[in-house]
Amino acid sequence: MEGLWPVEVLYSYSEPKEEEEMARCEVCGNDYDKAFEVVMAGERHTFDSFECALHALAPACDHCGCRIVGHGVEADGVLYCCAHCAREAGKSGVSDRA
Repeated sequence: MEGLWPVEVLYSYSEPKEEEEMARCEVCGNDYDKAFEVVMAGERHTFDSFECALHALAPACDHCGCRIVGHGVEADGVLYCCAHCAREAGKSGVSDRA
C-alpha cells in the first residue's frame, strides 16, 4: 500500500444553484449535489457514495478478489482480506487477530 497514504477526504455541501453543474461520480457517472472528493496519492477523485469510493480505491484481496475494507492481512507484500485467504494462497504464520 506504499504511496497510497495519506488519504484526504474533502466534503463540503451547499445548495446548488440552478445553472451550476453538479459533481459527477467517476465510478457510476451519477450527477449528485452531495458528492465528495478523495485525494489519494496526490490524485483527486469524485464520488457520490462511499460504495463507489470503495469500489474505485480499496485494494482487492489477491486470493478472492473482494475489496478490503478494513485491516486485511499482508503477507510477503501481498494483500489479503483475511488470514484464511492468505493461507489458501500458501502463506503461513498469518492471523486475523493480533
